[in-house]
Amino acid sequence: MNAIRHYINRLQFTLDRLPESLIAEVIEILHEARLNQRQIFIMGNGGSASTASHFVCDLSKNTRKGNLPNYRVIGLTDNMAIFSALANDEGYENVFAQQLVSFVQPGDIVIAISASGNSPNVLKAVEVANRMGALTIGMTGFDGGRLGELVQINLHVPSDCIEQVEDIHLMLEHLICKTLREADGQTWDARAALAHEIATAPLAAEGSLQAEEDATNQVAERARLSMELLFKINHVLSAQPPTRELLGRVLQLCIEGFQAASGSIMLFDEQRRVSEAALAYAGQIHALPTPYLEEAARRGLAGWVVENRQAALVPSTRRDPRWLRREWDEAENQSRSAISVPLIYAEQVVGVLTLVHSQPDGFNYDHLVLLTAVAVCISQACMQVAASPV
Repeated sequence: MNAIRHYINRLQFTLDRLPESLIAEVIEILHEARLNQRQIFIMGNGGSASTASHFVCDLSKNTRKGNLPNYRVIGLTDNMAIFSALANDEGYENVFAQQLVSFVQPGDIVIAISASGNSPNVLKAVEVANRMGALTIGMTGFDGGRLGELVQINLHVPSDCIEQVEDIHLMLEHLICKTLREADGQTWDARAALAHEIATAPLAAEGSLQAEEDATNQVAERARLSMELLFKINHVLSAQPPTRELLGRVLQLCIEGFQAASGSIMLFDEQRRVSEAALAYAGQIHALPTPYLEEAARRGLAGWVVENRQAALVPSTRRDPRWLRREWDEAENQSRSAISVPLIYAEQVVGVLTLVHSQPDGFNYDHLVLLTAVAVCISQACMQVAASPV
C-alpha cells in the first residue's frame, strides 16, 4: 500500500509543476493550425509511439465540430509497411525524417514525443522539420534531453520516472484535445456559423434573442466597415497614373482599417526583385531603399507568401518560423501577430502586402479574408505602379 500511495503522491507532485502557460500556447497553436488547415505530424517510440497514435486518433476524431474544419493530422508511427521499409533500407534513425521529407510544409506542426528526449530517429526528424520551416513541439521528461533544445516549444514533464512521464504525456494529449473540442469557432467563418445558429436555434428566452441580435449587428457593422475600406482603396487607386505616393496612401488606409501597428507593400520586377515599396511604422509612411526589403522578400513571411503563392496568418511572431526576426524584436522581447497576402496579376505574383499587429492574436481569419480582397484591388494597378516613374 505504501508503494501505491508513493506513486500517486509523486504523480500529483509532478502534475502541480507542469508548465500551464506552455500548454495553453500549444492549444492556441493547434487551434490556429486547424483554422489554416496546416498539417500536423506526431511521432514517438515505444510507449511514446502508443501515445502518438492515441493523440492522432483523438485529434482527428474527437475534436470535430460542425462550424470548424477537421484536423489534418498524420501519425508517423502507424504505417508499418513504410516504417519497416525505411528502417530496413535506410536505417532506424531515418524512419520519421524520411516520411516528413515527403510531406511537411512551412507552417506545419510537428509534435515529437520522447520521455528521454534523446531518441535518434526523433531528433533527426525534428532537425528536418526545423530546416523545412515547420513549427516543432516536444513532449519530454527527465532533463528534456537534446529534443528539449531542438524544438521551438518543449512541454517538459519534470520527472525521472518513465512511467509517470508517459502517464502525463497521455494526460496532456487528452487535455489538449478536450480543450480544442470545446474551442470557440467564431474565428472560422463567423458569419456562416452565426447564421447557422440563428436558423437552427429553438425559440429562445428574451436574453438569448437579444444576444443573437447584438451578434448579428456586430457582423453587419464589420461588413459595413470592410466595404467602406474597399471603397476608399478603390477610390485612391482610380487616380492615373498610380505612383509610390498612392501605394503609401493605400498602406495607410490598411493600417487604419485593420488597426495595425506597421506594414508594407512590396512590388516586384520580372526578376522578382523589389522594384517599389511603401513601409509603415511608428505612425509614418517611409520610403526606404528597396534593398532594405530584399531580405524580407526572400526569407521572411513575405518571402514565404511569394514562394507558396498563398496568404498567411501568423498568430504569434515569436513562435512562427516564417517570421524573420530583427534586432528590435529580440531587444523588445515582444510577440506580435501578422497577416500577409500575395498580389497576383495575370497568374504571376507581382507583390506582397503585409500588416503587423502590436499584440499576438490581434488578427484572425476574417482579417485575412478582407486583406485578400484588398490585395485583389491593388493587383489591378500594381503592374502600372511598378513601371511608374518615381
